Amino acid sequence: MIHWSKLFLKYLGIGRLTNPRKYLFKLIWLGCISACIPVILVSLVYYQLSMNRMETYIQNESESSMTIMKDRAERVLQEIEQESLQLAKDPMVQEEFTAMPNENGLLNMEILRKIALVKNSNSFISEIVLYNSVDKQILSNEFGAVSKQDYKYKDNIDQLLGSPHPTQWTQLKGREGYVTFARLLPLIGTGGPEGVLSFEIETSALSKFLETDTAILTDDQELTIVKLNNPFAENSRLDAVHLRKSAELKGLQMIKSSDQTSGRFWAEGIDGKTAQYRYVKNVFGRTYVSVIPEQAMTEQFNWMRKVMVETLLVFIGVGIFLTYATSKKAYNPIEQLLRHSRALRSGGMEHKQDELDFIKDSLNYLSNETDKLGSYIENIEPSLREKFLFQLLSGYYTRNSTLLEDCKTHGIEAGFTHVVLIVEAENIYKEKRFRPEEKGIVAFSLANVMQEMLRNDALQGYAVPYQGRGVAILQYKSDTSHKAMLDQTLAYVSGLSDTFRQYLSFEISVGIGRFYEHVVDVPVSYKEAENALQYRIFRDSEQALFIDEVEHVKKQTLLRFPADAESAVLEALEQDDLPSAVQHFAQFAEVLQRSQSYVLIYQGYHVLLASLIRSLEKQGVNGADLMEHNLFGQLKSKQTSKEIRSWFEETLFPLYSWLTRKDREAASDTAVQQVCQYIRANCGNDLSLVQCAEIAGVSPSYLSRIFKKKTGTNFLEYVVETKMLEAKRLLKETDHGISEIAAAVGYSERNFIRIFQRNAQMTPGTFRTQHR
Repeated sequence: MIHWSKLFLKYLGIGRLTNPRKYLFKLIWLGCISACIPVILVSLVYYQLSMNRMETYIQNESESSMTIMKDRAERVLQEIEQESLQLAKDPMVQEEFTAMPNENGLLNMEILRKIALVKNSNSFISEIVLYNSVDKQILSNEFGAVSKQDYKYKDNIDQLLGSPHPTQWTQLKGREGYVTFARLLPLIGTGGPEGVLSFEIETSALSKFLETDTAILTDDQELTIVKLNNPFAENSRLDAVHLRKSAELKGLQMIKSSDQTSGRFWAEGIDGKTAQYRYVKNVFGRTYVSVIPEQAMTEQFNWMRKVMVETLLVFIGVGIFLTYATSKKAYNPIEQLLRHSRALRSGGMEHKQDELDFIKDSLNYLSNETDKLGSYIENIEPSLREKFLFQLLSGYYTRNSTLLEDCKTHGIEAGFTHVVLIVEAENIYKEKRFRPEEKGIVAFSLANVMQEMLRNDALQGYAVPYQGRGVAILQYKSDTSHKAMLDQTLAYVSGLSDTFRQYLSFEISVGIGRFYEHVVDVPVSYKEAENALQYRIFRDSEQALFIDEVEHVKKQTLLRFPADAESAVLEALEQDDLPSAVQHFAQFAEVLQRSQSYVLIYQGYHVLLASLIRSLEKQGVNGADLMEHNLFGQLKSKQTSKEIRSWFEETLFPLYSWLTRKDREAASDTAVQQVCQYIRANCGNDLSLVQCAEIAGVSPSYLSRIFKKKTGTNFLEYVVETKMLEAKRLLKETDHGISEIAAAVGYSERNFIRIFQRNAQMTPGTFRTQHR
């Protein structure tokens, strides 16, 4: 049986189909794939159209359902808000905040009746609570009239009173399953809230009324109602797990952060799979969200997938048969050509039975030759001409004869008039487009664009990347006038600026040296271009800086260092007033700018930095912390006044504030430790807050505040606790009488027994008996 099957496959030629070394096998299967692609495309188009129609239907149903839910919810919520307002405006409630405490008994009963009436008139209200902070009394339809101290949810009352909003929907701690609408009382007044009126709404009752699988969530004063629906399934109720998952949905966070009042997007659903979110926000701070799982839509298309798969199988079978027949005829000329190619193969190539291996050998040979050529190119880069230009710019040549010989070797005209341009990109490191260590990439980009612009403008010259910047050497014929050369140079600079701004989003500054009639003076022109760029420190609005123009500017003959502005900056920083420091620093920079002197401006900023460092050291900041930041090195890297001002305002001033704040916190820790040690060492004396504050060198109020913050207890409690610990030690380790121990810890015997019993829940004698 096996033998006959092999003969049959061989007769059909399928035996060669299964041989992966035959190109015919690949040709047949490519034909099969080509036959299947149209079917797949048509099926996908039909599938997509059907899905779009179904998606439109689902969206319309969801939008209609969300509109009904929104109308129902708004009717209930606005009714509750209106009832809260009417109850707050009730004369009896207002009288509650003005009546004397001894007159409140009868009034409280009337208010409780009113609360019960309002509660029973609305089935969604579970509890109404009225709190008066004057007499600290709570009126509730569930608990009646109770004091705040005895109220089970007294912390929630404090939370509501501390809210900055006069009204809010919120979820209170310990009230899971309820949502609270709170209103601060009184409604009118400037003395701040004196009470609060809250309505507890049972979320399950509200969800049942909406008749959908909804989740009611709160955040700050916002209320979010989420409909987790499946248009092809029955409505279901949400348990606590689903409510928690609903609150953690990333889609809801995206909706809360959105500024739009309505919208639709895709995000992760409650089951962890993709779902469609549709939301609407109204003017009352409430958001309605409908979530439709993608799976609910895609399940409707299973029958379509089945039909498409069956169609594909049929066409694949037909395609195999047709492709095999046509490929056999199409491959016959190719096979004859490969036979002829093998007959002509070079003697150095190995004999290959597979046609693709034969082609691969030829391609490998070409690839090896390409690698050799690439290695050769890498070895000669940078080119000899670029190396020559680098040496020329650096002033390497000391003998004119050698320079002229190299110019002739590299095809550079030595008798032309030369001028050097230095192009530097502005603020690319601050904008985080490049890192500082990528200066070479920036320079390479600058030089490439500059060289291309030279070709387009029909100018003669060369552009190279040099020392992190782009450098161009322009050449003009000797009979060209100075004005014509200057105009062409400035036109070239303008074209460079427009090109970098349009295509690379770079802003550039260009330094231009003087024009020299011999190539020997190119290093001089380069140095002059570098010097011209330095003038950006007070001329940063100018794009092209020509050395002849910037060096002949009339400088201010009399300049006084802005010491007043410097002192104002230091004083503002010492007071941690950053806006004022920035304002005074602007005045300081303005005075320096008027000097029109690079040296004076640059040194002025360094003097200010030195003053700031001295100020930090006077405040006790560790010098090692300052050295780690390399502040002078950072300032030195800034070249324009804009960069320097940004560095001071955005880097140095915040660093100053952080270091001083860190030092003050360390000082407060030291003061508290010193006071604690003093209390333990002198627990037998009469200790006071004022006395300990003098020892620590701080004010009593400041000591009280930081003592509570660092130890978690106030000063008096800590003193009493320390005295009691010492008394317990004496009771356990000595035979001193109670009066002696009381005197040892600074108490009379009567006060000692009373305080000890309150602290240890037993008398000193009982404590001694139990622990000895």
